[in-house]
Amino acid sequence: MNFITEAMGGLGAVLLPVVAGLLLEELTFGGLVRLLLAPWPGSRKREEHKHAEGDRKCSH
Repeated sequence: MNFITEAMGGLGAVLLPVVAGLLLEELTFGGLVRLLLAPWPGSRKREEHKHAEGDRKCSH
């Protein structure tokens, strides 16, 4: 049982830099930052164009 505990600790120590490197690469080159900073669909308020009766454009 002690061997399994030591093996898990050693494996965690080896995998932590790998996981940190992959996370850094994804944040910088993978576009995750761009995805998080992009505006959400539907978050903008739709502006209704209200025209007065004489403000309409000619159709031809």
